[in-house]
Amino acid sequence: MQPRQREEEVWGEQIKKEQQFEELERLFVKTKRAQEHVLHLFQDAWQGSRSQQRLGLIEEMMAEEWQKRKKQMYVVGDILKESRRAYQQEQFASKGAETHATD
Repeated sequence: MQPRQREEEVWGEQIKKEQQFEELERLFVKTKRAQEHVLHLFQDAWQGSRSQQRLGLIEEMMAEEWQKRKKQMYVVGDILKESRRAYQQEQFASKGAETHATD
């Protein structure tokens, strides 16, 4: 496999990962909205102080889970950004090496 072809494949894989991450972010936001909708449905259906306590606990648990997932998304995003940065630095370094080799 030629180096240029390999570079294009690596770049294509990077772009594909970033697109998948963007889709995952969209689904994540959609899930959060659905989660909020479910809480509103429960609030409409349940009445009384005891049900309010349970709803509060459910809401708290859902918020904690949401924060965990959000942190995981940030980590994945950071990994993708670092991967892109490393690839671009590699490209810059190889182009610089090619320039010096042709001098």
